[in-house]
Amino acid sequence: MAQARDPYQVLGVAKDASTDAIKKAYRKLAREHHPDRTGGDDTKFKEINAAHAILSDDDKRKLYDEFGFAAFRPGFNADQARAFGGAFRGGGGPGMGGAMDLDDLLKSMFGAGGGGPGGFSFEFGPGGFRSSSGFRRGPRRGRDVEVGCQVSLIEAVRGTEAQFMLPTGSKVKVRIPAGVRDGTTMRLRGKGAPGTDGGPAGDVLLKIEVLDHPLVRIDRDDLEMDLPLSFSESLRGGQLTVPTPTGTVKVRIPRAAASGTRMRLKGRGLPKGGADTRQGDLYLVLRPTPPGGPDKKELAEIAERLEALETDNPRDELDFG
Repeated sequence: MAQARDPYQVLGVAKDASTDAIKKAYRKLAREHHPDRTGGDDTKFKEINAAHAILSDDDKRKLYDEFGFAAFRPGFNADQARAFGGAFRGGGGPGMGGAMDLDDLLKSMFGAGGGGPGGFSFEFGPGGFRSSSGFRRGPRRGRDVEVGCQVSLIEAVRGTEAQFMLPTGSKVKVRIPAGVRDGTTMRLRGKGAPGTDGGPAGDVLLKIEVLDHPLVRIDRDDLEMDLPLSFSESLRGGQLTVPTPTGTVKVRIPRAAASGTRMRLKGRGLPKGGADTRQGDLYLVLRPTPPGGPDKKELAEIAERLEALETDNPRDELDFG
């Protein structure tokens, strides 16, 4: 029997050929060599279909590229082959990676009856080639499709409903849970690429990207929020009503609050996830701002009055030798 040839050579495509290029080359050759055509070559036709069966399947193509025809021998184990450091590699090299008989290759891929004389009978139609006996691919699950979904930080904290277009062209609404983290992948079962020959559809893998916020940051289960204060509020202190991503709160600002002071609000952060129903914490970072209304003379007078109250130089500890 003829030895199986490199499937890339059989279809006449490059090693980095796209899926569309492989399909186009296969259909052209299959039409030319179909046994029902005048001068059609049954052996050549089988070889073309065997090559296409490898290169049209991402998993089989990867195995062939790494191990050659050895990947399709009975009992082959890719992990064990890798452990032997290449003894199995190569489509026509020495060892177990050597070339296979074409009938053996067909039997290993299509079943015991696929490679014998008359074992293949194909019909060509709009859906491609189908076998009437011997080789049957059977139902195949559709591919999973990754889709990006951007949400604002506030939407991530509170939860939201996102709408986007599926690969099939239909729109779908998805509930984004409160506390979703940046980089989270949500699986939408059966929403991916359609299956073939009656197989189920694949899934959509919805990858969440949480956008930055100018005042709020996420630190694992905690939130950190800059709290702008007027200059008088930072000096006087007292109780303030403050809107936060998890609801309005009342906080007591310490008198003469310094910029960067952190105040912890327990249980105002993100859900900790899993079976844990606890929340993280919210940290308010006080940011006093100088007044912007008075003119330069008024500001100078305010500064003089403040200077009279100051007893320490804030830079006394800056000593670098």
